[in-house]
Amino acid sequence: MKYTEFEEKVKKQLWFLNKKEKKLLQNNLTHYHKEVEGNEGDIQSKKYRKPIQYANQFLKNNIFKQKEVASSTLLFLLIGIVLIYALLLGVFLTGFITSLTAVNYFINPQVSMPVINVILILIGAILLAIVSLLLIKSVTAFFTKKLLEYKFNKSA
Repeated sequence: MKYTEFEEKVKKQLWFLNKKEKKLLQNNLTHYHKEVEGNEGDIQSKKYRKPIQYANQFLKNNIFKQKEVASSTLLFLLIGIVLIYALLLGVFLTGFITSLTAVNYFINPQVSMPVINVILILIGAILLAIVSLLLIKSVTAFFTKKLLEYKFNKSA
């Protein structure tokens, strides 16, 4: 496997890291690349032959420091995931249905309403849907990170 493929797969595996952690990952990958070049570019001879192994080891050593986590942490995380996703999905559907209603007004107006109001409602609804999708992405990253932290630090 070439180093560029290896790096791409590791970065894809660790998509949820924040900017500071991505910078640390880039520094570690650069250091790893220099070690690989010392071995004539052969990743197979290194300890981490697979990107998943490298990503897991990076998370264990650099991101998730050893700390005790209780089993109740998992319960709270799962409840939080369900509640927050339900809320964000509701916000997305509200924006989506409102935008469809505004478009329907242009096709089949049943009440008299100024066009500028309908356009502003349509813009607001589309923005609401887009913002909710962006929030879903960041919430997914947060919960992915917390669940992996639980996995790596749980008591045996």
